[in-house]
Amino acid sequence: MKTLLIATCAAVLCAACSTAAVQKSAEDTRQAMNRGDYKTAATDLNPVVSADSQDPGVYQEQAYAYFMAGENQRAIDDITKAIALEPQAGIYYLVRSFGYVRTGQFQLALADTNEAVSLAPNSAASYSQRGFVYMCMGDSGKAISDLSRAIKLDPNEAMYFVQRGFAYGLAHRYADAEADWQAAIRMRPNYGPPYTALGWMLATCPSDNIRDATKAVTYSERGAELGAPKMLAMLARSGVVPAKITITKKQYDPALAWSLDAFAAAYAESGDFERAVSVQKQAIAHNSAVPNPLATKERELLGLYQQKKPYRGDFSSLLSVLPWIELPS
Repeated sequence: MKTLLIATCAAVLCAACSTAAVQKSAEDTRQAMNRGDYKTAATDLNPVVSADSQDPGVYQEQAYAYFMAGENQRAIDDITKAIALEPQAGIYYLVRSFGYVRTGQFQLALADTNEAVSLAPNSAASYSQRGFVYMCMGDSGKAISDLSRAIKLDPNEAMYFVQRGFAYGLAHRYADAEADWQAAIRMRPNYGPPYTALGWMLATCPSDNIRDATKAVTYSERGAELGAPKMLAMLARSGVVPAKITITKKQYDPALAWSLDAFAAAYAESGDFERAVSVQKQAIAHNSAVPNPLATKERELLGLYQQKKPYRGDFSSLLSVLPWIELPS
């Protein structure tokens, strides 16, 4: 829960709509999402919702638009309506838990993931999302346990190894974190997050025996090149978001922003502060158009690099931004 998406579902929505006006609203929604005008997209969906108010999927689409616009409570309200219509569908609890995490309502997020697990006890995605919630709560032990269960259920999903690597990082188990990220790279060589995670750890870890400036630059550069695949596109692969949802490069991508942060940190660790400052400014510019939980941290990083100082900090420093980068599943 990402991360955040563009709805390319106008045709699907129109299929359920009987009037030209409603069809136009669905098309307007698609165009608004394409140009990054997410609040308008959510508003444009109102006639579609009214025309098919008993379809939980329509509320889900509107919730996604509100998430993209940064209106998390409105998104939660919409996905709650979907749950009321289809309370046995675990997917809606997972989506709502993402909203609860983003609004700091961790106990509610945990309750929703518990419900999803009870509805689908053999769903890797449910354990992955609950592990993500535990990470955001700072409970690395329970996060590792749930993510290990997700991996056991679906050992071929690289994303779960990336997530567990973060949990290991929070527990200061850096060798285990690296092992998981290397496993993810072997499974999916063109998947950005494990490269970015490795680059960040090798550049910023407080332990001197872990940091390696040369490797940090190599890994973080590759992560930035790959653009840290989009949060909700990843969610689609695990069933939390319908496959009809896609994302274009034009949109804000928190994972891409974090990959630039890692790249800048690697340059700083290597002593190339001129490039570190340049890349960090790019990350800040990329984030400037949206509600940005990274803003304070990024300004802190830029200030350090301008003073020719590298950043030191363990993964607990990322807890405030985990709901915004590519971790929910």
